[in-house]
Amino acid sequence: MTDIATAEFLNELRSLYPAQAKYVDSGWYLAAAVAFSSSNRPEAVSCVFRHALEDLEKLPDTSDEDRRLLVIYALISLYEATPEEFRDTEPMRDFTRSKEEVAASGQGYFDLQYGDTAAEIQLLLRSIYPDLEHVITTLGYGYVYSFLEVISSKETPVERQLTCAVRNGATVEEVRGVREIALRIAMAAGVLKHEVPII
Repeated sequence: MTDIATAEFLNELRSLYPAQAKYVDSGWYLAAAVAFSSSNRPEAVSCVFRHALEDLEKLPDTSDEDRRLLVIYALISLYEATPEEFRDTEPMRDFTRSKEEVAASGQGYFDLQYGDTAAEIQLLLRSIYPDLEHVITTLGYGYVYSFLEVISSKETPVERQLTCAVRNGATVEEVRGVREIALRIAMAAGVLKHEVPII
């Protein structure tokens, strides 16, 4: 049932997120896609990205780079709906980086994400299961999350906590916009069960 993701509702959601100089820098469609998935309405995700791509095509100065960036975001949950001409066939990451470089990048990004609490969190992870801490820091943060060639740190999946998003460059208005988009979708899907923190 994609009836929840009508053009009118998607336009309303888009209006909740602060306007950006470039459409692809707007987080509204990412927030909406995540919120629809989290609200057990994954069928609406393709509608979100189709709507965003239609919006993008209406803009006079849309570049191929803008189109590609939007499609890369869509690939997170919508690979099969991505137009073939936008599908990358070569890796974007540098596979020649050494393990030490990846580990250093992971540690730096982990520290950035968790700020003053980084050492305490890492120690907790290490005490629970040392291999898990190593994999999270080295692979998760070093190889996945710290790769910022496509999206910024404020947009990475790590930024689930509102204060973390602000620490990584999101404005309070952007965070509030994402929160409001998620709340409206959860209410429309009938899955809102508890209060959501306000920033």
